[in-house]
Amino acid sequence: MASSAEPQQQSGSTLWLLGLVSAALGSTKAEDKNKARYMAADAAQSPLYRSLIAALVPIVCMSFNIVALLEMVGYYIISRRFRRAPGSQPRTDLSGKLPVPVFDPDDPSLNWKRMRQEYVDRGIPIVLRRANGLPISTVTPPISATDDCISGCIRVINTPWLGALPGMDEVVAKLFPMTPRAYWPFWFLGKYAQGKAHVDLGPHTVNVYFLRTGVKDVVIVPPEVTRNVALETGCDGLYITDSEEPAREYLLGLPYYYHVDLQPQSILVFNNASCIHQFRNVQNADGTWPQALSLRVKHVAACEPRVWSHLMTDVKMSWRFTGVFLDKILLKRASEDRDAKYL
Repeated sequence: MASSAEPQQQSGSTLWLLGLVSAALGSTKAEDKNKARYMAADAAQSPLYRSLIAALVPIVCMSFNIVALLEMVGYYIISRRFRRAPGSQPRTDLSGKLPVPVFDPDDPSLNWKRMRQEYVDRGIPIVLRRANGLPISTVTPPISATDDCISGCIRVINTPWLGALPGMDEVVAKLFPMTPRAYWPFWFLGKYAQGKAHVDLGPHTVNVYFLRTGVKDVVIVPPEVTRNVALETGCDGLYITDSEEPAREYLLGLPYYYHVDLQPQSILVFNNASCIHQFRNVQNADGTWPQALSLRVKHVAACEPRVWSHLMTDVKMSWRFTGVFLDKILLKRASEDRDAKYL
């Protein structure tokens, strides 16, 4: 998404190369204000850059089809066979707003395997927070990462894919042993209230979400409820229309959901690709805003079939993923600013 929130400057020769090929895909329209600005301005509009994306999209589409098929096999043969994943119908013994279970990672009696199987695999979010009040992680965003943040926009900053994340790495090793990271870890910063309630598009992952500072008002809708909610399709997610409104009226139509006021130095673990989720920032008394780091690991559980459908059929999503990966690898862009309501 480099130690600065600004994209690195490209050499003149690189930008010259990116402008050589004529517009095979036709002229590009100005980006909609709610669309993510994830490419460096000059190269983003380059016909060569767009042609490169177009050339790679079929490979990404094929890869997504393979991933979807492998996830289906893993889900139906493993998760469903051992009856850990929830079904497609809401439970009748639950209703209304439910608390998110909180665990102390230093508790010697904590059974990490059971916590994964009985909570995470069933789509139940959990929070890890030290009972003694000590920090759970020492990771910090890059220097100047919050400079010049635009009000109402999320700033997403990527960190090295394999870079060490003290505290978080230990949690992942215990909860998801031998499980790789799915993406670059992302810092979520900025001056914004909340975005849309949504399910993340892309391969199924579990989000290990560290709140460094501030407080977030969080809603997580479990998979068996999410499956019965009508969702619109965006570039990055499936979302509930108008759910960014402060009243969160969509909650009134849900049989039950999980809620937590996430405290600083906490780690929230949840299925981001199978659960509707929404985070509302609570501005601190000193005027600062929460800082959170999202680490997605490739753990398949409690899957959302509509995500598989989009992995296999949605060319727009493949284009978006291809552009983002090229943006980071080729253009070395470390951040993006997006409208908080964007999806």
